[in-house]
Amino acid sequence: MQEEKRTEREKIEAFVRFENNLTTQKNTQKNNSEYTSYHKPFKEIIQAFMNKNPAFAQKFQNEVGDIYFEIRSLTYGKTSKVIAYPIMKDDKVNAFLIGVINPQRDWVNFTVAKDDTPEVQRIISKFQNYYNSASITSRSREKEQAIEEIVIVVDSPGQGPITFPYVDHNGFGSGMSGGGPSYGGTGSGGGGGQAPPARNPCKEAESSMSDANTILKSGEVQKKMDLALKGKIQASNEWTVAIGEKPNGDFEVTEAVEQNADKGTIPSSQLKNTYIGDGHSHSGSRGNPSGGDLYSMITSLNDSPNLKYRFVYGNSSEGTAEVYALVISDASLAKEFLKQFSKDQNYDTQSRSFKDESLLGTEFYKAKKYYSSGTFTDTSDEDYDSRAVAMAYILDKYNAGISIAKADANGNLKRINAEISEITIPYSGGKVKEGVKISKCP
Repeated sequence: MQEEKRTEREKIEAFVRFENNLTTQKNTQKNNSEYTSYHKPFKEIIQAFMNKNPAFAQKFQNEVGDIYFEIRSLTYGKTSKVIAYPIMKDDKVNAFLIGVINPQRDWVNFTVAKDDTPEVQRIISKFQNYYNSASITSRSREKEQAIEEIVIVVDSPGQGPITFPYVDHNGFGSGMSGGGPSYGGTGSGGGGGQAPPARNPCKEAESSMSDANTILKSGEVQKKMDLALKGKIQASNEWTVAIGEKPNGDFEVTEAVEQNADKGTIPSSQLKNTYIGDGHSHSGSRGNPSGGDLYSMITSLNDSPNLKYRFVYGNSSEGTAEVYALVISDASLAKEFLKQFSKDQNYDTQSRSFKDESLLGTEFYKAKKYYSSGTFTDTSDEDYDSRAVAMAYILDKYNAGISIAKADANGNLKRINAEISEITIPYSGGKVKEGVKISKCP
């Protein structure tokens, strides 16, 4: 035996070849986006592993089932890439296989998800529903399903724990992992590791929300923004102001400027001090921030790095003035969110909301539909527009570094929290199904 020390592992050939060819071959497109499916190299190395390890392949088939490559999840991730395939037994999806390739493309990990947790059962159901809906003749046509993103934590040999931030849960079953130019693998352990600590969105946003309330309640802002814009919510056009911060910590507010019926330009150029926020009215409609409000705020960070607050005024469902706000707590995360969900691929200029079939729009309208149809639980004791709930959901889901909040009866902005999970439907006799869970921060 000859011992050889390597400073780095060899890259997995299937992924290197696939990515080298991306510039010369036509990428898999979804709605003219730059989305690329990594199904081809994942499938190649799974099949290569099974062919090189026939005993393991037979054991896998007997104990788990057959990997059904014709249906798979979207490929998630910007550097690491994650994909999931259903595993079939007797025409039934009883598990799914999750594949993760690391950013260096020199280590791949596969784990089997097969347990009774809601996260796993939801994804199994989505795969099964598509399989059942496809005809016998069309079942061989390959199809990608927009299931929820997947998160696992694995130990990568020689590198220590690596977190692939795409859903986490315990109970992954048998797995396989390996590296090298041809991915021979060893058949050794799969997903293991401890889940990362749970996020606390209220704690993360606590400081920025406190600052937003300080601004909203200051005398200058109350007089020149709050009073002015509440008086414009019935106007035929939008009105807007810009907010600046003086060196001594006081605030400057421009005079309200009339805009068009559904869009306008923030008068930040009129400020003598640093531009930190703005406010505008929605003409005759509710005050929830639109997709356009979100995107224009994030894109403004390049020229206005101190921008953190956007206040929006509108009519509540009862016809009284209501105030929502977008508050940036982490500008770097907001910029990453923009890179992941570019405006041109996810925003519809005609509807001024998210594109129905975009990756972001799919999640937005799912949450909106649940709320509109009554499939939700809500401990906030507030009246939210369904689009505000959907906005809260996507900002939380993708850790955008931005909060959406609404002012309560005392004029205090409270962050809206929303997540999709298994819930007990109110007044249903205990019926449990997937819906949106809503709360607000203290």
